Amino acid sequence: MNIAHIEESSFIYGPGQRFVIWVQGCSIHCKGCWNKEMWSFNTKNEISVYELLERISNEENNIEGITLLGGEPLDQFEEIIELLNECKNIGLSTMLFTGYEMTEIAEKQMTLILDILDILITGRYDKIKRTMNHQWIGSTNQEIYFLTDRYADYEIENNNYTEITINADGSTTILGFPDKILLEK
Repeated sequence: MNIAHIEESSFIYGPGQRFVIWVQGCSIHCKGCWNKEMWSFNTKNEISVYELLERISNEENNIEGITLLGGEPLDQFEEIIELLNECKNIGLSTMLFTGYEMTEIAEKQMTLILDILDILITGRYDKIKRTMNHQWIGSTNQEIYFLTDRYADYEIENNNYTEITINADGSTTILGFPDKILLEK
């Protein structure tokens, strides 16, 4: 798989503690996209599904599930299907963000993905409909689908979450949809 970034522990990209993977490459190119550096299909970090599974299943991670976003995860459909299936088999929850609409997933014959996801977020980011008041979506046109009963009682919060990590080398990583004021500091 062509991977842009991995966070082995995050609490903002789905329920509980999650292993989060940003894929490299996107065919959609939403206007106003936050992750334009992930559009290129040039190889950034090539990692096999097997290598990812080893990292994901590390008992020290103590994760509830995995979340895939990007770039566009469905542009690496076969690898994503394999990874999600294996994660489901070891009892992890699965969540994916895509710019595709549900009708496009059907048109592209990718509905197999619906059988192995617990949560699916669909829809292109629309900067005109941007929201800073939602837990998982960046614009109000995006849809959240709970595809299994695993999170039937989960309540989505109308809040914006940001994670800031201070790395061993003193650099910082900011994840989420940070407010412009936070980015200026």
